[in-house]
Amino acid sequence: MKRTRIVRLLCIFLIILILHLICKRHFLKNIESCYETVHVFSAVAQAKTKLSFIENIVLNVLDGSKYSNCDCCIYGYHGTPIHRVNAVVKETYTHNSKMADLIARQFQCSVQNIGFRMVNIQLVGKTESCSISYNLHPVLYPEIKENGFGICAKIAYNYLNPLHLIEWFEYQKMMGVDMVLISLQSLNKDAYKVLRYYEREGITTLISFPNDMPGKLDRGFTLQHWHYHQSSHDEQVAVYSCKEFLQGFAFVAIIDFDEIIVNDRFSEYTKLLMSEILPSYPDAAAFTLNVSFFITNWGVTGVEPLITSKYIRRTYPLAYRYKNIYLPNRTETIDTHRIWSKDGYRRYLNN
Repeated sequence: MKRTRIVRLLCIFLIILILHLICKRHFLKNIESCYETVHVFSAVAQAKTKLSFIENIVLNVLDGSKYSNCDCCIYGYHGTPIHRVNAVVKETYTHNSKMADLIARQFQCSVQNIGFRMVNIQLVGKTESCSISYNLHPVLYPEIKENGFGICAKIAYNYLNPLHLIEWFEYQKMMGVDMVLISLQSLNKDAYKVLRYYEREGITTLISFPNDMPGKLDRGFTLQHWHYHQSSHDEQVAVYSCKEFLQGFAFVAIIDFDEIIVNDRFSEYTKLLMSEILPSYPDAAAFTLNVSFFITNWGVTGVEPLITSKYIRRTYPLAYRYKNIYLPNRTETIDTHRIWSKDGYRRYLNN
């Protein structure tokens, strides 16, 4: 009887040991290096009027990890203790995600009651140490402009005509734009000078964007180097940066440097939206704009020298090439051409 009891106890012990080893193996299998596989492009704090009100920081990344199992290491000024917290996946961009090596994703890190001004942040794996020797990213603090208008210009890359760029910025200023957010790759020297000028003016913020994109694929944003599956995720990281950085604005438009928003009376965007459009659509989360192309190859048909008055012949609006103005506080998420509204709100097509 005693012998039988000992055998039973040994069997139970062996079963527990085997289960422990299986669980440990599974746990270790799920641990990976976030430093090597998750590439952070920007880190943006929640838009609040006081530092003590900020509840989280969002990191906008290209994620090549298998499990997205990371921690945030948050640093203050010299001498401040490191704050380490679990990084929670906030959002994943699903477009072409099965075919892309690196997925556009947002991680969220809780910073409630952190007790110091957050200066830098990094993502590390569960077994990796917080270390200032690699991959620190500055924490950006977005403005709050309750009646402000922001533009997400996504990525500036390769070559931009500096004169056209000046005209584009001056037009945006005339339309009452408060902020243009730009993710910046290498650019021709004169165009870069233009961007720095408007940065000093305070109408634009430049976020560094790598020239050599992470991963194995050789790709870029020009037509020749665009990779159908991966490049849409590369672009979405810049859109995610806009989504977070411009969260405190009333309205945000996602347009490129060769695009302008035109209304019949050339009224400032915010005034037109607040006084005329929103009262007619009180549940609007976004307005989708028709897009026409002004073809320069058709020759000069207007008044020189400005490009906006020089080429006035245009195509009919193209239904598949639309852009949006959205209201951040009524919108769940966005990409270049689409918005997802919060419950109770909707997108309207503006003819």
